[in-house]
Amino acid sequence: MATTVRHWWGEQVLAVLDQAGPSAARQIQRGQALARRGAVEDLTLTPGVVRGRVSEDRASPYQVEIGWPEVGEAGWARAIPELAASLRPTASLLEGQLSAALVDSLAAAGIEVVPVLEELSPRCTCREREAWCRHAVAVHTLASVQIDRTPTLLLTLRGRTREALLGALRRTDASPASPARELDPSMGLTGSRGDLDAIALHPTPVHDPAGLLRQLGPPPGVEDVEVLEVLVERASATAWRLAAGDGAEAADEEALLAELRAQRVATVDSLAAALGRDAALVRGVLDQLYAQGTVLRTGSGERTRYRASSD
Repeated sequence: MATTVRHWWGEQVLAVLDQAGPSAARQIQRGQALARRGAVEDLTLTPGVVRGRVSEDRASPYQVEIGWPEVGEAGWARAIPELAASLRPTASLLEGQLSAALVDSLAAAGIEVVPVLEELSPRCTCREREAWCRHAVAVHTLASVQIDRTPTLLLTLRGRTREALLGALRRTDASPASPARELDPSMGLTGSRGDLDAIALHPTPVHDPAGLLRQLGPPPGVEDVEVLEVLVERASATAWRLAAGDGAEAADEEALLAELRAQRVATVDSLAAALGRDAALVRGVLDQLYAQGTVLRTGSGERTRYRASSD
């Protein structure tokens, strides 16, 4: 797995190690070098802990655990009304992203998605005296890459999976103090009360999503409007599937396609590892996308390779 992070959430997790100060610089360099060499194996991120094995020039790999502070029930109970007060955090969760709206809502409830160094508890089977030995650094570095690709793992480490939060938001009834309750009920969906599942929605698909773009002409700085039209049509198709009730499946497919484009050519196992999903689930989604012509594949069995269609 590559050791490069590209998004702010991955950068923030990786930068936590900088809080150790100049005295730890050598250990951090050695640990990150181990990560780049592919020495970290069996990396897992579950509620409250990151686990991994680090192989060096010895028969038995070092076992590493990094404890993360989980948010208690009271903390998540405060967070749910904050998240439910706006549609943006829910949309972010559906997309598998960490938007500013989602992060701000959690912060308002007292939950910082990225903890400080002192809140993490590294443990390793090596004999180094430093808590952040090179093996713990290597595991943390690879965890930041995994989080960079699947940012909702930050919520999992804090004690709530994306699916659990979405389920709680579907069941929630906005509190009297919630901004959603203070809105004029005539405003429609944002003024509705009660269970979100009880709200009757009647979405209809857009016949020509890029029609307005063609009427207005290309935006400033855009030379090839056809490329933009394709992106608009894809976004519209995804939005329709979300509105029609196929949100989880659509979000999973979009996340898989984004990762497939990032890897260019990938296997089921490489996609499953990057997304933190079960390989059988990833294979099933790939089969559906292949049948739709969205994904191309070559080879068979363990040699099967996938890439996103160019259209």
